[in-house]
Amino acid sequence: MTKQVPPEHELSFLIGEIVRNDVVLETEMRSLWRQLSAVGLTDEKMQQNLGRTIGQVRKMLRKDAVPPTFRDLALEVIELAATAHRSRSQLAHDQWLQLPYRPDEVTSMRRPNSRRPLDELRQCAADLLRLSWRTRGLWIIAPYWVDGDLSEHTSPSDLHSWTRVAMGHIADTQRIVMGTQGDAPHPPGGFPPPA
Repeated sequence: MTKQVPPEHELSFLIGEIVRNDVVLETEMRSLWRQLSAVGLTDEKMQQNLGRTIGQVRKMLRKDAVPPTFRDLALEVIELAATAHRSRSQLAHDQWLQLPYRPDEVTSMRRPNSRRPLDELRQCAADLLRLSWRTRGLWIIAPYWVDGDLSEHTSPSDLHSWTRVAMGHIADTQRIVMGTQGDAPHPPGGFPPPA
């Protein structure tokens, strides 16, 4: 995507992508928090900071009421999200300079000896977006694992696809997020067919 952005604007574009994708991740993490909270896994109010919300979700997932299979899958995503969010904080809150004779790296104006490849910013933006999709998959399937509200029930095949997304097996498609074909864990008794 950045191939369409003029080189002199690429750094600003990538920082914008990092910030935007972090906001999307925060939205999805809040939805996961709501799903887990709705079944009584916390009596705390949701934190207003993504890093703290991640900590709350981590704590809820470690409760005995969460089946180990779902817990393990969700905690993997949560830890990756925490790491990506920390990277976002480091990259978005610094003051970067892209020198014309070094177009593939950026230099911190706050810490002159600190250089990073521009690809690190690209990767951070991509990681945050991918983790937002994986988190969406988690909150969609969570009610089936923790006995939540199934009033927004969808088909078993869609739930299987969202489980694959949560696992990180995301199809390379345009304008739709869906899982690739393959095995995925199901809650005890499987995903029920829509009523």
